[in-house]
Amino acid sequence: MENFKIREGGFKEIRNALLIKAIPISLLAASAGLAISHFNSNGQPDDVNVLPYVIPMMLAAMAFGLYRGVNRQKVIFDSYKLSVDDLSIVREQHNTPTITIDNNELTEIIKKSDGGFVIKGNSAVNVIAVPAQINEIEKLEKLLAEKKPISTQSNESFLQKYNRILSLFTIGLMVIVYTDKDKIVVGICGTVLLMLLGYSFYETQRSKNIDNKTKKGMWWLILVTASIIGVMYFKLTT
Repeated sequence: MENFKIREGGFKEIRNALLIKAIPISLLAASAGLAISHFNSNGQPDDVNVLPYVIPMMLAAMAFGLYRGVNRQKVIFDSYKLSVDDLSIVREQHNTPTITIDNNELTEIIKKSDGGFVIKGNSAVNVIAVPAQINEIEKLEKLLAEKKPISTQSNESFLQKYNRILSLFTIGLMVIVYTDKDKIVVGICGTVLLMLLGYSFYETQRSKNIDNKTKKGMWWLILVTASIIGVMYFKLTT
C-alpha cells in the first residue's frame, strides 16, 4: 500500500484563493443584511445613527469568523491522506467521511488543470478530490494510470461550476424577497430562492468531501427557510 499526504506548506498555496473567494461574498452578504434591515425600518434616522457602531462590529465578527474558518480548513487540509493498493483507493481526512473506491467501482480518473485529480466511483457521492499539493504527485499519477487511463476533461456538477454565481444570485434573491412589495416578484423570487437553498442543503449533506462541522452548520438554513416562507406568506396574503 502506498500512502500520500499533503506536502509541507501545501495549505499556504490555497489559503489566498480561499480568502479571495470568501471575503467578497461575506462583505456582500453583510451589506445585503444591512440593506434589508435599513429598508424594513423605513430608513428611520435612529437606524442610520447606529450604523457607525454596527458596521465595525459586523466587520470584526466577519474577520474573526474568517480567521477561525481558515484555521479549521488548514487542519482538515493538512490531515488529508490518500492510500492506494492493488484493490482500492481510500481517502481519509479529519472529521470527514472516509471514501473507499474499489477497483471494480472505479469509473473515471481526471487530471485537473491545476495538477490535481478527481477519482470517480460508481455513484455521485463516491468521488475523491486529490489536491495538487499532494506529495509525490508523479508517483501517484503513475499508480492511478495503472488502474485506469487518466483523462483531462470532464463536466463539473452545476453547483461546482457556478458556485460563486449562485451565491451572488442567492443573496440578490434574498434582498428582493425581503424588500420588494410586488406579490408576483416576491412569489417567483421566493420560490427560486427556496429551491436553491434546498438544493444547496441536499448537496452539502450527501457529499463525502465536506467535513461534518460544515454539514452541521448548514442546519441553520432551516431557520432561514422558515423566515423566507413567513415573509412570503405575509406579503402574498396581505
